[in-house]
Order: sequence, then structure tokens, then C-alpha cells
Amino acid sequence: MENDISSIELLIGEYDALKIVFEQERIDEDIPKYESLLDDFGVMKKEYHTWNHIEAEKYNIFNILNIRHGETKTHTPYLINLLNPKASHAQGLVFFNLFINAIAPDSKKHLYKNLEPKNIRLKEEKCTEDGRLDIFIESIGVKEKFVIVIENKINALDQTEQLSRYYNHCKKSGFTDANILLIYLTRRGCEASDFSMLPLDRERLKNHDVLVYMSYRHDVKNIMKKYIEELQSNKVRFIAQQYLDIIKTF
Repeated sequence: MENDISSIELLIGEYDALKIVFEQERIDEDIPKYESLLDDFGVMKKEYHTWNHIEAEKYNIFNILNIRHGETKTHTPYLINLLNPKASHAQGLVFFNLFINAIAPDSKKHLYKNLEPKNIRLKEEKCTEDGRLDIFIESIGVKEKFVIVIENKINALDQTEQLSRYYNHCKKSGFTDANILLIYLTRRGCEASDFSMLPLDRERLKNHDVLVYMSYRHDVKNIMKKYIEELQSNKVRFIAQQYLDIIKTF
């Protein structure tokens, strides 16, 4: 019995020694491959640094200032600026028209045709007895008036009857379903909760082309791409591209 055990232990020892030899031979065979891979990586890394020195791929003012997800400090004021044809971007109605063409129901697009900058008035976080409206756009001096309310939701939760209150505010201001556009804007186009507006009311307003769901990830991203193509100002294009890079991650 003892001899059998000794034989087994000897066999195991020889196996371990042989395994080490084979593993070392395999490593010796693979070393050139790894060295070649490391050389290639070194070249790629050097080329990337040369390219990035010019392109600064990760340089983004919204990331630097840590405001990429800032609902009230970033996205609402920036959208207000883009939508305002009289704002500092000096590009007139370019973004507003792209925005309307992308999101407004066909039944209402006639309301926004042949507009001039003087026909549009915008307010950011308009305070009313029915709540604070993130973006409020109304017509001035046109035969067919309209109102657009954008509820911008990135991180904030719905408030009690929020959409219902905003819709009722428009109604009390003299607007009707025929000229009210209530946009619920989220990262991925989520529907408003029952907490914000009852399901039957939401469904009715959707069917009457009043309530529209909009996403940053798809809708705003595609609008920004078209906007950048049409821009005449390099300065505006630079910021618009950085903003586009941010919302691509939504």
C-alpha cells in the first residue's frame, strides 16, 4: 500500500514538473505575439495623442462645469435661447422652425407658418397661479394665435396635477385645444404619470393633438444635428455641437 502511495506521489510530482515545462514553452511562444501587440498599442496611443491634441475629443464645457444634467441651469435656458429668434445666437427662426417641423402635429403646423421673430414671445419659468411653467411660448400679432408650453423633465419628478394645471392655465388665458401645444420633454420620451394628469385626460389630449411626448435622446438630438448643418456662425456651431455630444449620452 505504501509503495502504491509513493508511486502516485511520484507520478503527481512528474506531472506537475511536466506541466511547468509545457507552460513555460507556451509562454515563450506567446511572448513575441504580446511584444508585437504592445508595440502596436504604443503606436496607436501616440497617434491618438497627436490627434486628440488637435481635436480635444473629451473637452466639453457642460462636463467641465458639471452642469450636463442641470435641468434649470442648463437645458431649459439653453433651449429657450435656441427657440428665441431674437436671442444672442443671431440665427433667427432656424431652430424654432426645425423644432416645430419635428414635433408639432400636422393638424397644427399651419399655426407656425410665415412667422417673423416679432411674432414670438418666450418666457422661462413663467410663474402663474397654476404653477411655474418651464418654457412658455405664445404668438403676438398674428391672426391665428397659439401657445406652446414645454415641461422639461430630466431628473425632477412630476408634481401634483402638474400637466393638468398647465393645460388649464392655457384654457383660462383664452386658448383652445386647436391652438394649445403641451410638450412633455424627457430624456427618453416617457409619458407623464397619473400624478401629473389622469390617464383619460392624457389620452384625450393626445388624440386632439394637444399633448405631445418628446425625448432628448431622439427628438432633440435629431433637431440639433439639422440645426448644426444649417448654422452660419462657427461660434454657435461649436456650442451646439458640445450640447449635442451631451444629449447623445441621455
